[in-house]
Amino acid sequence: MGSRIVDYPTSMRAFALPLALLFAAGCPARGGSDAGMPEDVIRDTRVSMSPDVLLRDTGFEACGMTTATAEPLPATLLFQVDTSGSMNCPAIPSGPCAVADPTADLNDSRWDVFRARLSETLDALPDATRVGLMHYPDPRTTCAPTSPDVPIDVLSTSRAAIQTALLSLTPESITPTHDGVRNGMSQLARSMEANRYLVLATDGAASVCLGCDAGCSFDDQDRDNEAMIRYVEDQARMGIPTYILGVPGSQGFRTILSRMATAGGSARADCTDSGPRYCHFDLTDPSVDFSTGLREALSAIGESTLSCSYPIPPNPDGVFDPLLVNVRLVNDAGVEEVIPQGASGWSYSTDMLRIELNMAVCERARMLRRGRIDVLFGCPTIIL
Repeated sequence: MGSRIVDYPTSMRAFALPLALLFAAGCPARGGSDAGMPEDVIRDTRVSMSPDVLLRDTGFEACGMTTATAEPLPATLLFQVDTSGSMNCPAIPSGPCAVADPTADLNDSRWDVFRARLSETLDALPDATRVGLMHYPDPRTTCAPTSPDVPIDVLSTSRAAIQTALLSLTPESITPTHDGVRNGMSQLARSMEANRYLVLATDGAASVCLGCDAGCSFDDQDRDNEAMIRYVEDQARMGIPTYILGVPGSQGFRTILSRMATAGGSARADCTDSGPRYCHFDLTDPSVDFSTGLREALSAIGESTLSCSYPIPPNPDGVFDPLLVNVRLVNDAGVEEVIPQGASGWSYSTDMLRIELNMAVCERARMLRRGRIDVLFGCPTIIL
């Protein structure tokens, strides 16, 4: 699976994208040189025509339209959060940290800042986004819980429960990251939804091996980290990418976290696993305000998980021919542009139930605030 390239945005963007599907079912080719041509001849010639010629000769713009509405597939996000004792340390390093106890200021620890920024992100995400919350370790067992704090559900249902759970958690104990990653993936696998993502936030190296083995040696921990990277890569190949947030304190673990992001399909643009621009969201730079950097990182993750996959709603006229479908992007200024089918435009999903916007078109669609994507049914498809 290729890397999913994301970067910090310069500002919070809208997370929702409207999609209007405009249907012109059953509109025959008419006018121009194709008038009266057999349908199979029109279909054969469409591949070699330019968009302008095809639009003119098939009478595309004269097709009558009926309107239906659809939305992108919502994202499914599971936040797996490191709540080990070191998350009690100050977000801005100011000397030794007594990790067993919270800082005196109730709003300055790594955990305080993370909790506040995550709560903001949940407020900004669309209600249809499916979100759940897990944390590790469980201080009673010092291992990673297998059950979520808040099960994955639409944010209209889970938002308040997640924000309440965040307030109830107190960082303490060790760091069983490998178990946390696997337990989070198990929850995502059970959801059986498309567009699933694990978001891992941690402030340091895993202190135990898989199985919450606190007796493993440094060599064992190195091997365990390699196994964790391979596991994340396998999950990405099966359709569940992993985003990594490196909280202050994770400086010594940056290479591993960067490699996890690369393997998990969420590498940032122009990054290397050896730095100085790492492939995960590295928030350990003392020259960058942690709170601001975290807000931007969470915004970037939310934005990049916006789907460019649109379920095709039923045609009001009851007719669907995949060779008679066109896609049009209408920008925020109302300017219309027909997008050809192909690697640089759009394609069908394998099951032919969704339209998938590809790469550059997908990124443009995510930037829309007032624009839309129109899908026109009934005229020969433009293919380039």
